[in-house]
Amino acid sequence: MSAPPGPASISNLRLPSPSVVVGDTMRDSLGQVAPLAIIAFNSANDTIAAAGAQFFITDTVKAAHLAAGTKLVGDKIGSTVVLGQIGKLQTATINVPVTFKPDHMVKTSKDTTLLAIGGDSTKNGTSTLSLRVLSAEDSGSVGIVVSYTVVYAPASVPNRAAVVVQDNSGHIATADTTTPGGNSSRRLVVTPFFFAGQIDSAVVEARASYKGVPLTNSPITFIIPIKVVFQ
Repeated sequence: MSAPPGPASISNLRLPSPSVVVGDTMRDSLGQVAPLAIIAFNSANDTIAAAGAQFFITDTVKAAHLAAGTKLVGDKIGSTVVLGQIGKLQTATINVPVTFKPDHMVKTSKDTTLLAIGGDSTKNGTSTLSLRVLSAEDSGSVGIVVSYTVVYAPASVPNRAAVVVQDNSGHIATADTTTPGGNSSRRLVVTPFFFAGQIDSAVVEARASYKGVPLTNSPITFIIPIKVVFQ
């Protein structure tokens, strides 16, 4: 028997961005207008052309609409529920925020001394890096991607990073998506694996953009003094 026509399975709905700005069309990480997408697979799990992909907004009262069937446009502040379909195969729904146009960033955490325990201890030092992404009217922009980059760290033992950026679960994660209120945060974790003295600093830059243009105050710079305590 031959395989039925069409894909055997499809991916989850793929969004160019975690949110869409009110009055604008959803854009990708480079700031270019980009469509919603689905990846289709055949029975051998190979990627095939996703012909006939359709996208739907399921809200009764809509905060967004689809332009040309594939591009999500924000109409009013709120959220919209979107799904995709190819043939009889349907993706799970995704709740997409419709947010304020991001304009600037402000630091909300203080640069405080971070202690890393040395000697035989494996305890690390941690510090919170936090900021907000706001509109020109200081409303929080939700669903904006913020990237955190360590631009300076103390010299470390070979193959052992002395300074890393993590999420709240303890996984290395240099990108974050703003929560309601425009809040973003990451943890700076310092291990005592460095040679050059017992006092140093780590420097982290946080960046965000809209339409490919950096927001005002981007990058925000965090300078965290480090002191190693040998026990």
